[in-house]
Amino acid sequence: MKYTESEVLDIIKSVTDKDPQEIFTTWANRKANTPLDLTKNKYDQFVYTFPITIEGKDVGDITLVDLAQRLIYGSSDRDDLMLKYLGKEDYDISWDCFSHDTYLSCYLTIRKDIQLPEICKGLHGDTLKSVDANGRPFEFQISYGGSEKEEDSHYHYQWVDGGYRFDNSVTIKVNRMSGWLLGQKINQNVEKRLIPYKREEKLNDILQ
Repeated sequence: MKYTESEVLDIIKSVTDKDPQEIFTTWANRKANTPLDLTKNKYDQFVYTFPITIEGKDVGDITLVDLAQRLIYGSSDRDDLMLKYLGKEDYDISWDCFSHDTYLSCYLTIRKDIQLPEICKGLHGDTLKSVDANGRPFEFQISYGGSEKEEDSHYHYQWVDGGYRFDNSVTIKVNRMSGWLLGQKINQNVEKRLIPYKREEKLNDILQ
């Protein structure tokens, strides 16, 4: 049985007087920062993350990941894998979308407000560039809003139709590119997130 975060907080409240949010956050961070045992499962599915850069500023990230088998067969580790991959902070603010056309999941992590040029009244978008894991450039489109006039429906086809459309009205249109192996990258991300904790532990050992 899978519980929502609010249900977990209610359970914690019923068994302790301590701050339930603090207990849950500590548990979730520990879970996110525990590396995978790749001797049991290599998790060699495709994953790649690239930045959204607008006017020279990184405003967020886009992650494409092959989780189709876990979605189709209802595997419960899909959320756990992405929690480890993104880290709790980014996982909490990310939107996700699964495409039946590509069988890939797309995670959108926005850290700053996105301002894009107006294409037609109500629809904003732009074609941006990034590079894949092998350094090869590729283009992708990002848009939000919608065309308000019937004669502008072709803009919807160009910018929205067939893309990854999120609940916040943002749409990403991008083709699959060269990426990483999910299991290896998860453990690399975990190791990177643990660096500040290891430095703090080392400093405490020195002071003691």
